[in-house]
Amino acid sequence: HPMMTDLMQALADLNNIRFAAYRTAMKLRMLQKKLRLDLLAINVAVEAFDHHNLRGRNDSLMNVIEMINCLSTMYDNVSVEHPDLVNVPLCVDLVLNWVLNVYDIARSGKVRVLSLKVGIILMCNGHLDDKYRFLFRLIADTNGFSDQRRLGLLLHDSMQVPRQLGEVASFGGSNIEPSVRSCFEKANGRPEIQATHFLEWLKMEPQSLVWLPVLHRLAASETAKHQAKCNICKEFPIVGFRYRCLRCFNFDVCQNCFFSGRKAKTHELSHPMQEYCTATTSGEDVRDFTKMLRNKFKTKKHFKKHPRLGFLPVQTVLEGDVLESPSPSPQHSISSQDMHSRLELYANRLAEVEQRQASSTPDSDDEHNLIAQYCQSLNGNTSHTLKSPMQIMMAVDSDQKSELEAMIKDLEEENKTLQQEYDRLKQANELRENGNGLEEVDDDNNSNVDMDAEMIAEAKLLRQHKGRLESRMKILE
Repeated sequence: HPMMTDLMQALADLNNIRFAAYRTAMKLRMLQKKLRLDLLAINVAVEAFDHHNLRGRNDSLMNVIEMINCLSTMYDNVSVEHPDLVNVPLCVDLVLNWVLNVYDIARSGKVRVLSLKVGIILMCNGHLDDKYRFLFRLIADTNGFSDQRRLGLLLHDSMQVPRQLGEVASFGGSNIEPSVRSCFEKANGRPEIQATHFLEWLKMEPQSLVWLPVLHRLAASETAKHQAKCNICKEFPIVGFRYRCLRCFNFDVCQNCFFSGRKAKTHELSHPMQEYCTATTSGEDVRDFTKMLRNKFKTKKHFKKHPRLGFLPVQTVLEGDVLESPSPSPQHSISSQDMHSRLELYANRLAEVEQRQASSTPDSDDEHNLIAQYCQSLNGNTSHTLKSPMQIMMAVDSDQKSELEAMIKDLEEENKTLQQEYDRLKQANELRENGNGLEEVDDDNNSNVDMDAEMIAEAKLLRQHKGRLESRMKILE
């Protein structure tokens, strides 16, 4: 659809947002409003599913006509409450186009019932807990339990939403197996989970789905006005998200400055921050003030040793086997061209992330070029089905890794030799100091001090170079 094409181009303007969860949430919020899914209540969507006899048919396939009929029922009901905001034929066309882009990569014209339900529920208007409970009911058996395979199907369909935006690599990659394992840890070794286990896990905001609660907080913050001034851009009042530094006294940041990574003279990006999507209460102000006082007595080493994660990490470096669906479905037959475009997208995103890092190496551009060359070579070779940027890095840079290992080994030998020479000079200097003071000459002492300083400086340079090489090794691994 032409309007969908224009929308996807507009979403690209949000790529300057520094943090992946917020970047994805901003894109989804723009998409949600354009498709008028923010006006579609969750109970209206569920009633439409039941009206078209979709209950209990999650593994069945729907064709385009069936999807149009179901979507038309939803938007007909929405247009009754919002006649001036909803153009039913246009909304149906746009949502259908979006659903096919997300779940019908092979362009077969069919989508699983489960996929349609998951996509609509994730993007419609409703309380987060209500969405979580409905999603679990989709995969639960008659006794209210779900096994790993069914949970894997749900998470797989959920992850297709950020995948279509090119953001899935930021949330653990396309493989959902680590997320399934993480969720089943709540079941204490049992082969099935209940709704309570699922909800408890989701409230910890797992990495693979952290973008969904962020989307809900973003929607809640849009009309919020905070009686505070941004200490960076001086905006007053702060509209939207408000971020309060828990290290600096009385330091507030608006969402635009926070998203872009701007900082002030005394405030650093590493400082712990408290996010507010609604106006603060006096109790919250006192709590934050207490936290700020405690953090004043903590060193930078403490914050590096105890980083604050806003989500439950489930990402693994190497992705395992993808959990399969019980029956063939369109999204499992990805065409070669689509796979290549995904690899290029992931490679470009990885390059952007590395360029933002302050500790990026001077040779990072060479690594990015190697990734791009590898993606181009895939156009003539379809035998590779790599799923994550880390696998691309390993496939491309195996030779470079061996070369780096050899360089590090040489540096270690050279560093060892320099250390031995330095120890010898230091010992000789101590012997001269303990000997006859009359035999010592000031010029000799000065030359020895200069030589020691040169040796120390050279050793420091070698250690820095070794550190840079080891950092690159970590990236390659």
